[in-house]
Order: sequence, then structure tokens, then C-alpha cells
Amino acid sequence: MKLRIIGLLAFVLLSACGKTEAQRQKDDVDSYMAGLLEGKYESQLEMKLFDPAQIPNLLSYANDEREVHPPANPLSSYLSVSSLGMYALWMIEGIRVAEVDSEKTKVFMGYPSLNPILFDEQTSGRVYYGTEAYPATQRKAADAYRAWWNSGAFANIKAKNPLDGSGLSW
Repeated sequence: MKLRIIGLLAFVLLSACGKTEAQRQKDDVDSYMAGLLEGKYESQLEMKLFDPAQIPNLLSYANDEREVHPPANPLSSYLSVSSLGMYALWMIEGIRVAEVDSEKTKVFMGYPSLNPILFDEQTSGRVYYGTEAYPATQRKAADAYRAWWNSGAFANIKAKNPLDGSGLSW
């Protein structure tokens, strides 16, 4: 009986140790995104900051159009509503800005800007969740962030704004 218990404990321990760092990071992002969909973070004031290694995991959500009510920047009077994908892109921007300009991040209390809302230079307007232009704007931003990420190592690209040349800005 003791041998079975020891064998079971060894199996459990080895299974837990078998996860790679990349898998743990993916699980962390997946867990957070599932929590956003469940509404777990609506009343929180702080944005979760991931590290640059988790950007590919966040990018995997970039086209997700499901509605979420993420943590709201306390400096904003806008009640935050977004798509999961747009919020993922905004979180990537938070990672980038924190690495490039920690003073700006402090000013916005950890957020990269006031809200996860893009400004379209062509229409001179903000593109809000639920509008006709929102899905196409989200896809355009997702494409810009993917191209930025695939253009080189993070240390070399972090200072470049992924939205430069896209006609969009946060």
C-alpha cells in the first residue's frame, strides 16, 4: 500500500514539474483571459501586467470579438467595455510602454492610456465597442501588432510603436 501511495505522489510531482516555462506563461494568460470573460476583474482598478515573453500568448487572442468589461483605468470617466482581443492588444501596449517609458506608465497607473479604445485618424474619431467600424479596426490593429512582433527581438522593437503608419492610435 505504501508503495502505491509513493508511486502516486511521484507521478503527481513529476507531472507538475513537466510543464515548461512557456506552458506556465500560456496558462497564466489563458486563465486571466477566461477570468475577463467571466467578469472576475470588473471591479479591479489595476491592469494585470504580463512580461514581454507572454506577448505571443496575448496575440493569440487579438481577433477575439467577445465582449468583456475589463478593469477600468481609475483616471478615466469611461466605463470600460471592450472586446477580449482589443483588450489583449491594449495589454501588449502596456507591456511595451512599461519597458520604454516607465514614467508614462506611472502617470496612467499601470495602463498604457486611459482606455482600450483606438482613435482612427481617417475618421477623426474614437472607435467604440459595438460600432460598425469596430471589428475591422480591431483586425487592422491586430495585424499591426503581429507585424511588429514578428519584425525582430523585443529588445530591438519595443521603442517602435506598432500602430505607426496604420492610421490608428490609442
